Amino acid sequence: MQTHTADTEAARVDALHALHILDTPREERYDRVVRLAQDVFGVKAAAVNLIDADRQFTKAETGLDGLVHATRADSLCARTVDRDAPLIVADAMTEQCFAGSSFVTGEDPVRFYAGHPLHAPGGEPVGSLCLVDSVPRELDERERRILAEMAGWVERELAAQMELDRAEQIQRMLMPRTGLVTPAVEAAGRCLPARSVGGDFYDWMVLGDEVQAMVTDVMGKGIPAALLSASARAVLRGTFQYNPPAEAMKRAAGALNPLLEEAGAFITAFIARVHTGTGEMSYIDAGHGLALILSPDGAHRRLSSSGPPLGVVAEWIWDVHTTTLLPGQTLLVVSDGYLDFFDDLEAAVATAAALNTLAGTAEELVTLCSDYAGTSGADDDTTVLALRRTV
Repeated sequence: MQTHTADTEAARVDALHALHILDTPREERYDRVVRLAQDVFGVKAAAVNLIDADRQFTKAETGLDGLVHATRADSLCARTVDRDAPLIVADAMTEQCFAGSSFVTGEDPVRFYAGHPLHAPGGEPVGSLCLVDSVPRELDERERRILAEMAGWVERELAAQMELDRAEQIQRMLMPRTGLVTPAVEAAGRCLPARSVGGDFYDWMVLGDEVQAMVTDVMGKGIPAALLSASARAVLRGTFQYNPPAEAMKRAAGALNPLLEEAGAFITAFIARVHTGTGEMSYIDAGHGLALILSPDGAHRRLSSSGPPLGVVAEWIWDVHTTTLLPGQTLLVVSDGYLDFFDDLEAAVATAAALNTLAGTAEELVTLCSDYAGTSGADDDTTVLALRRTV
């Protein structure tokens, strides 16, 4: 049993906050544990409770009428966390440490309580998997082992979420952290994964008198798509930085196609280079199909396809198209997740064109488009990149 001091309590609360789980919605991976616990032990209710500095947050429960918050003073699981050891109370009415809790003194009081501490990856006690019932009872040694094993399931989910959060942070680091502003062009982008990590990425770089921008979208979502996306980023960035577009795409396909074939996946890509002096733009659209030239007056046009996505047809030669980005015009590229918020492609394009008339900068356009998309729950990763020629 751990003795809590001010320092250990501060470290415990920090560890809980680092999980980024407080006040998050219900999740099936935790809900299934409490449902199973209720069924296995035949109790009235089961819950996963997390104990903050001054409150209890219920991440999952069954039989507690949708309980979400309670004060720490009322929380029975806070006692389990304070002990950092299993707490089995046959009759809560006779347990001194529960004295004064509304869960014991209120209507339909708790009589039986069993809690097993839940630990953060660093070992700090942050919550409890608990069982409660309205009649006194005991748990035998076998039942106590089962409760401990179920608590271990919850701890593994907590650790997995922390790893996902770290992966999300790293993936964000692989994309530009701030917008690009030069005397002639400006660029901005934003990626909204449907899960913690996703298969979209965007990038830009200055290559002498040109600015290069790219958006790619890996088939799928989550960790598998994110791993493929990281590989695609490394290959595309390397090949396009040192080769003309046609040769770069050929080299990138040669490197990526075996991986994509083995994974059963493909990648759509849009890569453009804009000359900062003349506005001349060369681009390759590999199955992406969601690149637009937007004018300040609301006029717009879609750019042409160069061929299929990477990973679909071996040894394909992609066409390199050319056009001109006039002063004031914006190249807008989105991933297909953006389309999920509209009835059809035409509505999505019209909305983007209308938002462009309101945006004074590339950053403002990205914000307007991504905030519009963020008003609904996303089923797919959503990425928006804007490159505007200012003079």
